[in-house]
Amino acid sequence: MLPLLLTASLGLAAPLTAPGAAAQAAAQEAIRNATTGEAAQDAMVFDVLRDGDKVGEHRLDFERLDDTLKVSVETEMKVSFAFVTLFRYEHKRVERWRDGQLESLAGMTNDDGEEFEVSIVRKEGFYSRTVNGAEEEIREPLSIDSLWSKDRLAAGKLFSVASGETYRVRSNLLGWETIEAKGGSMEAEHVKLSGEVERDLWYAASGELLKVQYEGAAGETFEYIRR
Repeated sequence: MLPLLLTASLGLAAPLTAPGAAAQAAAQEAIRNATTGEAAQDAMVFDVLRDGDKVGEHRLDFERLDDTLKVSVETEMKVSFAFVTLFRYEHKRVERWRDGQLESLAGMTNDDGEEFEVSIVRKEGFYSRTVNGAEEEIREPLSIDSLWSKDRLAAGKLFSVASGETYRVRSNLLGWETIEAKGGSMEAEHVKLSGEVERDLWYAASGELLKVQYEGAAGETFEYIRR
């Protein structure tokens, strides 16, 4: 089972649009503040649903530290039947961003008993990525699978923050839709990622993530819905 995608750079097929000039300006300002650390966002909390039933929570906390934006992420999922746990997923990580660039990432994942420890550090001219003790240098543009802001969305080659996987995706803009999130109806822009990973994503005009939907390995529908 895959967690939310997260990314450090973006290459969309077409420009993202907002429903009006004022909303577009607000979105650009919110994204600029988030990526530069000029303003820290409120916490973002998502209910995780499996075929409509809540099975967990996904939380992001933001903190400005001088010129760095620190993002702490925690995801917990548990599927049970008759008081027996059938599946458990736990993930924690800390991202640090400066001037819109990923400076470092450290995370640990327990995917139903399979454990991963991932770290990424930006160095002079390259990134160093370590997965369960195996280190590699990445000298190409780095994108990780983290989508808390539309500005973090990317297409192309993505590196998983939760495991050692690497996958290729493309993106399509499907227009504005009315969805249920944050306790009511909201207008959101629908973006679809496809390729080696399939995800449907919805963003508010401010650029903040509101909802994620994808299909699990057994055909069940998982949703992350902003609380």
